[in-house]
Amino acid sequence: MISLTRRLALGLLLAGLAVMFLLAHGSVLLFDHAFRDYLGERLREDAEGIVAEALDEQDRVDLDRLPFRESYSRVYAGSYFSLRVDGGEEIRSRSLWDHRLPNVGEGLSERLLPGPEGQALLVWSGAYSRAGHEFEITTALDYTPVTQRLNWLRLSIWLLGGLLAVLLVVIQQHVIRLGMRPLGRLRSELALINDGHRMKIETQVPEEIEPVVVELNHQLERIEKVLNRSRDGISNLGHALKTPLAVMETLLARRELNQHPELRDGLRNRLDDIHRLVERELQRARLDTRDNSHTTRFHPDTELPPLIDTLGEIYHHIHFDYRIDGVPNALPWDGEDMLEVLGNLLDNAGKWAKSEVRLTLSVACGQLIMEVDDDGPGISPEYRDEVIHRGTRLDEKVAGHGLGLGIVEQVVAYHGGEMALADSPLGGLKVRIQLPMPVEEPERQPRRRRGQKASKP
Repeated sequence: MISLTRRLALGLLLAGLAVMFLLAHGSVLLFDHAFRDYLGERLREDAEGIVAEALDEQDRVDLDRLPFRESYSRVYAGSYFSLRVDGGEEIRSRSLWDHRLPNVGEGLSERLLPGPEGQALLVWSGAYSRAGHEFEITTALDYTPVTQRLNWLRLSIWLLGGLLAVLLVVIQQHVIRLGMRPLGRLRSELALINDGHRMKIETQVPEEIEPVVVELNHQLERIEKVLNRSRDGISNLGHALKTPLAVMETLLARRELNQHPELRDGLRNRLDDIHRLVERELQRARLDTRDNSHTTRFHPDTELPPLIDTLGEIYHHIHFDYRIDGVPNALPWDGEDMLEVLGNLLDNAGKWAKSEVRLTLSVACGQLIMEVDDDGPGISPEYRDEVIHRGTRLDEKVAGHGLGLGIVEQVVAYHGGEMALADSPLGGLKVRIQLPMPVEEPERQPRRRRGQKASKP
């Protein structure tokens, strides 16, 4: 859809051109009408002068006294007259040569009439009674030079009007940009709200938009309250379910069920499914309703070592190694999310690795690249999608509910990233995650709170 600015610019340009066209045409018509009236008056005065020249001091007709000045003597000079006295023979000015002037009745002709050499004539005709004689006289003037000047004037006004219309469009666009500047700041602030940097619009806007901003802030406040209630309710539900689930796990461990292995295994599988669903939904709810203020950031230099040390204590036979290559000290993601992702990946790799797990963090093409390699048995390509999207456990002998990669996939998808499984150079599985670096808020650079500890996997 065409932008509002372009619509306004196009509308103003068309309106300006239409106004200038009408102004040029109307002004030329008015000027032409006024100038014809003026020249018609001059032709009438010339006619009266010619009649007066035709009478001598005794009021007798003396045609030798007719004015044959240069404008009437030079052939097709542009000034003409024809005279008839007492109905006699017509007398014409020498400038007419063999051309005759049409009689248009009394007064000025309503339109231009054809003249010699393609001239357009403005003609005036009249009748006078002087000293007992009847005079019928017609005077004419070549109007072609005036028409040419008027056409030039019309074209000049059109060109000037077009330039003025373009100038008005340029000025209008500049004014619109100035007027739309608060909307640009509002759009930037809405983007910050969408990214979780803010939960309120603070930009000063014009009075016309202020009611919309007030209503948006009101709705954002309501949404925040609803999210808080949802988060608290889901958290309470999760904690309430953990106790009966723990009791059920204890009951499944009783010796009496060893006599019914099929029943025990079936109940344990259903219990694992419940665990998986509860943890997955709690994780999803935490992502959808968590506090998006981004007051904490992930600092790999300080938060990874405690995580690696903790995993080393759990898996004594595994060597955990990590490498940070060109990664900023403060990454623009929630520290809890990043530690949960890396903790699950490293914990999962520790369960399957034989002796080595390696973590690599790097930045390429505006994305954070996280790679976890192990030297375990790996996963066949046909099972990789199932493991990621469903949290499936391919080996029931390893402890856990098969939630690690499924939870990681949720967090990565929430942040707009991608996760892929591949063969590792160490011989096992490689988990590769790409997270696009978000745009930071230009103001209010958040700082990591001191004393914050890395969460354990």
